[in-house]
Amino acid sequence: MMKKASKYKVWHLGFSISVALVSLAFVTQIKTQVLASNSILLSDNTGNSLTPDISALDIFRKAYENRYTWNPQFPGYTAVVELKHNKKYYRGNVLVKPDISLKVTGINEEEARQLVEVSLQTILTHHRRVPFSEQHKNSTFKLIATDNTGVTEIFEQGEKTEARYKISHNQLTQVNRLLGNTAVSVDVLDSEKTSEGYLAIRYQSTFQQPQTKQVMGVEESKDTYVKTAGYYVLTHQVTQDFQKRKLTDTADFTYSNIQLLPSVPYIKD
Repeated sequence: MMKKASKYKVWHLGFSISVALVSLAFVTQIKTQVLASNSILLSDNTGNSLTPDISALDIFRKAYENRYTWNPQFPGYTAVVELKHNKKYYRGNVLVKPDISLKVTGINEEEARQLVEVSLQTILTHHRRVPFSEQHKNSTFKLIATDNTGVTEIFEQGEKTEARYKISHNQLTQVNRLLGNTAVSVDVLDSEKTSEGYLAIRYQSTFQQPQTKQVMGVEESKDTYVKTAGYYVLTHQVTQDFQKRKLTDTADFTYSNIQLLPSVPYIKD
């Protein structure tokens, strides 16, 4: 049976997090009252002050566009994958196509193959570049609060998506959504700055029962990237699952022999 926390990775984050989270992602609604507004709030009901004349849409868009994503010329790549899970070792091959679709071969055990597919597909989804005007064209945004450290909280209301975000220093640091009957909160714990935007490299996903707030599970991930022929590509990932604060599962993924596919001319639709 597939590990519980990892199956929740198959969610599409409204901003594709990098993260996420994502995608995480990582998808989905938070059932919170959201007013259709993308303009100014001078204060919230907690007394936290908000900067006047700052649009929630502008704050979110800047953070969204500050994520590292692959450009439209991304050719895809092949790699060797090695997985260590449940004291077992697996080795196979992955093919990532230019459209971010994925194929894993050489791993016959279904659970292990699914672990690779889910883990890597989540990362690929986060790195797929989708213009803000396309991804969030039917959304409205509302400033909720800004604390004394400069962290801004924003609600998004879309046709099919509601979400709550935290943004700090022009980076998305938290995403909250509802995935079926599970509330998912993804916190970015560490990131890597590049000349083309930031990469989330350590993050924690918390899965809760929405009504009772009971924590169903927590997954922590740590990623390593290497720049290959102009593109940052995942080379190592360790995920750890926790139940009641006890470590219950670890998966260690290593990607090597990364070879970009031959480039093809990009034709804009």
